[in-house]
Amino acid sequence: MKTHNNMVEVEIIPDLQPRINLSMTMIDMIQALKNTDSRLGLYLREDRAAESQFLAYCEIYQKIGAYMEYFRAANVTAGSRVLFPFETTEGVIIAFFALVGLGAIPLSVKPYSMGVLKDSYLAFLTQVATQYHAEFILEAPSIRTLELSIQRLPLPNADIRPQEPPNFATIADTDIAFVQFSSGSTSFPKGIPVTHGKIVVQMAAIANQAQNRLGDVTASWLPLYHDMGLVGGLLTTLYVRHDLHLSTPMQFLMNPVGWLSELSEKKIAIAVIPDFAISYCLRRLAMTDIADIADLNLTQLRIVFNGSEPINIDRLHQFWEILAPYGLQRSAIKPCYGMAEAVLMISCCKLADIPRILTLTNGCKAISVGQPLSTFDVRIKSEDGHLCDEGEIGEIELRGGTLVDHYFESDRPFYNADGFFPTGDLGVISEGELFITGRLNDRFKINGQSYFASDFEHAIESLPFVQPSKVATIQADDQIIVFIEAKQASVLKLAIEHQRQVSEIVLNQLGIKIPVENILLIRPGQLEKTSSGKLRRTVIAQAYRMGKIVLAVQ
Repeated sequence: MKTHNNMVEVEIIPDLQPRINLSMTMIDMIQALKNTDSRLGLYLREDRAAESQFLAYCEIYQKIGAYMEYFRAANVTAGSRVLFPFETTEGVIIAFFALVGLGAIPLSVKPYSMGVLKDSYLAFLTQVATQYHAEFILEAPSIRTLELSIQRLPLPNADIRPQEPPNFATIADTDIAFVQFSSGSTSFPKGIPVTHGKIVVQMAAIANQAQNRLGDVTASWLPLYHDMGLVGGLLTTLYVRHDLHLSTPMQFLMNPVGWLSELSEKKIAIAVIPDFAISYCLRRLAMTDIADIADLNLTQLRIVFNGSEPINIDRLHQFWEILAPYGLQRSAIKPCYGMAEAVLMISCCKLADIPRILTLTNGCKAISVGQPLSTFDVRIKSEDGHLCDEGEIGEIELRGGTLVDHYFESDRPFYNADGFFPTGDLGVISEGELFITGRLNDRFKINGQSYFASDFEHAIESLPFVQPSKVATIQADDQIIVFIEAKQASVLKLAIEHQRQVSEIVLNQLGIKIPVENILLIRPGQLEKTSSGKLRRTVIAQAYRMGKIVLAVQ
């Protein structure tokens, strides 16, 4: 099946024509910053009102040139592989573009951070460095105190200035710009080589989807080692050369209502979020005095790209209803679907559309993530291998578009015998639109019907004592097991009441009875997640079977 939409060619709004150059490589994008006064605002302190750095793109261009000279003197050359802990700091961001300008290959990985076990992080770095023959590791601030065997590549002093015009490497569109990694929800993250040509096509497609306007401002707090934060937030905004406000995931987690205020005060037109951010905001808004958000104005917010994980439809509707009086348009939230293997976006709801809701055969609901970009071939295949009919659930398979050709230096099969890439995601196509229902490994078969882990988790997260992203469900020995992280050790009486409420809400919403003894309140920190925040349910299930899950009940 080939799906179609209105993106056969990248269309440029007339008043935006001078600002967008459909470059063939990222070098062209970097060079286009030279005479651009748009700015990057980096908000790295707890107080969002404090601007720790504020750089014009033309200044970033100059710093890129200086970093290139510095790295070249450190023997970084075209093809050098640099393990790259991608932090949201000025030096690290400029280092990324400098390495790309030299023709080196940044291997973008998660930086070391609070809550990450040092030994496991060092083991991860060692495995990536060994597997992909990294010559250097960028000495990002977070790793300076770690003991590493790989050669360090220090950052230059902040006041470094170029001595001569940048000498960019000669780059073809088929050359690798950087390597990003899959989320690693079921296995060790896989390297994905992003070529210059594919990243440029992807940035142009996202810009077309957003139909950028002169004066648009983008905001993102997503981590830059993740495809949505790097490609959807940073790179595409620099590609269209609009103002960009960058902060960190921790700032959002500490003050999600402050993020809403930032959208209002900075007149943000485009934002990029994972779906859990909506539930997280709703929790904080419920505890916020209405007077504290009286001045909130979201009328300028045209697009909120919402992806990375299954969308909680009920919470999305609540978000719309609560923020509608403050100017949030229902058409502003844009559910989208993408993956690192496709560089990023595969499909997204159209600009003026309100996402359509589809009721599945099991009674659960799914939300449209729009029509796939026209350059992709998309088909749905059933468990027994036949192509699915309209509305039938099956695995999503892709071909074409910005899909990469293989995993980085791996003999792991990428395409199937028909030349399609099996995504591991399940969904349906209805009236040309794609609806995501879950992951292949997270599908539960109950009474002949397919359910998904996220169906249970979304229902359970509606309970007031359950925090977003603090619940996981697995199927073990034909039993559904629920894990809920408790803030503190629960007394038995309270635990029994919580178990009863969980069983009741799942029965009411899904028609499935879960025995209370299968609902486990556990101590925090045991729900393993990927670098992008997705639950590693296979790992959680293995820990459960081995008796390693620690209960929170006294």
